[in-house]
Amino acid sequence: FKLQSIDFDPNIELLPGINVSAKSLGIQIEVVGELRPSKDGKGVEGRIGFVSGGDLPPPMRLLPEPALKSASDLICKTVNDFAIMSFQNGARKKYKEFVAMRQKQKQ
Repeated sequence: FKLQSIDFDPNIELLPGINVSAKSLGIQIEVVGELRPSKDGKGVEGRIGFVSGGDLPPPMRLLPEPALKSASDLICKTVNDFAIMSFQNGARKKYKEFVAMRQKQKQ
């Protein structure tokens, strides 16, 4: 099956204790993936990834390229880590609900 995010926002922490929404930074993030049942039938396997883009706010346009690269690397790592954690938590919950529903249908 395929999955796609709806309104994904990892609440990026640019500095310790300072969380910033992707929307306030002008960044759009779309998480997509494709999964299939694992060979042992105990879960799913596949790939997930993300695409992001947006316009830099005027103050950030003045930053030197190395600083922007460091910030974009941090954002990518944060989004990646958050997407994996959110997916794992959500997928486990939804998979359990799916199994329970299937069991009810068989009864």
